[in-house]
Amino acid sequence: MIQMNIGDHVSPRAGWVLIPNRWRDQVRWARQNAFRITHDIPAANVYFRSLPNGRSLTDLLNDGSLWLNHDPVSNAYGITSGAHPTEMAINASAFRIGRWTVLATLVHELAHVNGAPGGNDRRAEEAVLACGMGRRSEKGGHDDPFTPYNPGIGG
Repeated sequence: MIQMNIGDHVSPRAGWVLIPNRWRDQVRWARQNAFRITHDIPAANVYFRSLPNGRSLTDLLNDGSLWLNHDPVSNAYGITSGAHPTEMAINASAFRIGRWTVLATLVHELAHVNGAPGGNDRRAEEAVLACGMGRRSEKGGHDDPFTPYNPGIGG
């Protein structure tokens, strides 16, 4: 299963550290609910298989070589390391909003691990929509502030 850095991992990405204890329950909840999504929303695996690396969300969540870290200096919700594609960080911005944003960030970053490009490409954030965390009407740019999907977030 995808790993959470609780001090038992040294990320090769400089500055990425263990997830602080106060936020670990949110990560555990997000990981558990990501697995729930794979059972309850079959379209999530279909969407993930359509990304460049072709892996399902289930495959990614079961991959013990993937690590969730924390980047204490980033303002982004999350980051995937280009140089170390098995390393992701979920950051304070996501944790402060709450567990649904942490779940959406996890899904978004797993889409990057699965080959979704960054920049202006929308596929990583559209993975959040495919996982049932937004409304289709938001895809046109009309944000619903009650969902974690954000039509303004690019890669």
